Amino acid sequence: MSFSERLISRMNQLGIKGSELARQLGTGRASVSHWRTGQVIPSSENLLKLSKALRCNARWLASGSGVPEGNVELELGPDLRGKAPLISWVQAGKWKEIDMEVLQQTSDTIFYQHTANVSDEAFALRVKGDSMTSFTGGKSIPEGSVIIVDPCIGAEHGKVVVAMLNDSEEATLKQLVIDGGAKYLKPFNNSYPTMPINGNCTIIGVVKQVIQDF
Repeated sequence: MSFSERLISRMNQLGIKGSELARQLGTGRASVSHWRTGQVIPSSENLLKLSKALRCNARWLASGSGVPEGNVELELGPDLRGKAPLISWVQAGKWKEIDMEVLQQTSDTIFYQHTANVSDEAFALRVKGDSMTSFTGGKSIPEGSVIIVDPCIGAEHGKVVVAMLNDSEEATLKQLVIDGGAKYLKPFNNSYPTMPINGNCTIIGVVKQVIQDF
């Protein structure tokens, strides 16, 4: 259930109309309309106001975690900046061929809300396998995590990237290592090999956020 669906559901449960909610919050009806349609994600301040007006758990309203009824005074984290469409690893390998505007308007597209500072071209991927799971401590991106990827920023040494090898049918997730003039794709899991790349790989995007469910 998306934020807009949770908002509408709670409004219906309490019998609150958009105009009444706008009056309680001291905001315009257009803002409430944009929240209900999912066009705009409210700031943390407005999310807290909404949770109080709707007498519900602020974190549930923002992310769907927890239960609707609960501590309405719960502080939220950073403001939500937007939402990214979830695509497959095969689609990621062909991201230049994807019309993001069409994808965002497709009814069955799943979106992930995020707090990352990314471009409008950002997309989400669900991590497969354990090559980026560290069993020795340090950074780790376990299987099942959702990553927010920005294809519009340059990849630098040490960044986690989504890359496409020329002989592969789908993209891969690895850390980019630059040593002198050589470049490598390094897994966090030491059981997997570090792969040298030299003209046989395209960096699709840089990972800006990792979202995990517990």
